[in-house]
Amino acid sequence: MEFGIFNLLSRRVESQTIASIVEEAAETVKLADQAGFTTAWFPEHHYSNYSIAPSPLMMCAYCASLTQRIKLGTAIVIGTLYHPARLVSEVAFVDGMTNGRLVLGFGSGYQPHEFKRFGIDLEHSPDITEEVLDIVEGGLTNEAFEYHGKHFDFPHTYMALRPVQNPMPQVWIAGNNAQMQQRAARSGYPLIISALVKDIDFVASLREMAEKNWHEAGVDPASMQLGTLRFSYVTDSQEDALEFGDNARFQYRLARNLRFRKEELDKGLLPEVPFEDEPTLEELVANNPIGDPETVAERIVKEVRRVNAFHMNLYMHVGSMPIEKSLRSIERFASEVMPLVEKELGEPVTAATTTTWAVHRD
Repeated sequence: MEFGIFNLLSRRVESQTIASIVEEAAETVKLADQAGFTTAWFPEHHYSNYSIAPSPLMMCAYCASLTQRIKLGTAIVIGTLYHPARLVSEVAFVDGMTNGRLVLGFGSGYQPHEFKRFGIDLEHSPDITEEVLDIVEGGLTNEAFEYHGKHFDFPHTYMALRPVQNPMPQVWIAGNNAQMQQRAARSGYPLIISALVKDIDFVASLREMAEKNWHEAGVDPASMQLGTLRFSYVTDSQEDALEFGDNARFQYRLARNLRFRKEELDKGLLPEVPFEDEPTLEELVANNPIGDPETVAERIVKEVRRVNAFHMNLYMHVGSMPIEKSLRSIERFASEVMPLVEKELGEPVTAATTTTWAVHRD
């Protein structure tokens, strides 16, 4: 069983600066490194306060010298928004900077607000992303490489930058797009799905949808390596749990607005508009591993068993939550929750990735 920590780097209030948001994220990553988390994940988003992080690779590079063991992952690289000739070199370079600790989360994106500003049709993103991933795979696993596709033409090139990892950093696929999930199935890549404010039944429905895509790709769903993304906070105080829940709801409201083209920004800040069928704060807290150590461990174990997940990626510092409270929660997760999960599952929580994988060609 593995645990990751995810930093969205969102900006809820104007007083939060780039420097303060990045420093708080770095503090959580340093603590997670010491506490035995497997991976620290960073996002890519553009032109809103939902996330101020335009480059997950930049965050991975920044945290490389601040940490020793924890893997540093992109969650995600939006493949369509890159020229692959540049991306393949940056991936190799950052894998070198991290001394082989880079994990490459890939996806096709979902926010029309971002794609419009890059002049790209979101509908075409999966096709373009697959070609970008083709070139990244080929460029990192061959001394010389060329590629001729519909969207990109990459001439025969000696790949001067080589990754530390052999054959290349592990790739994950994120999101619910059928085409990208089928790519994950064919390539043997782990999949990460996100339920956030929803309950465990919704997580199970996402697993079922992914299994259909595995079947469509001609791959046995039993081979699926699955991770889930959840909000998590350890506290004995219901007041603190609801404060965290309020910050989690802020993030989800913004994500919904951006997904469904309701992005009306006021000086770069999105309004926190409630959405249809929004859970109450109490329901949001109950749907996620939030609460005292026993409650958190129980909900994690229940979800892991229900959807057969081997990795749980956790939002543990959200919105404008005071950093001191978030750090204390991470400490308690490591010292009190992890042992309970280990005991119940009968397997160790590990800081080292145990997944085996290879780049499969169609």
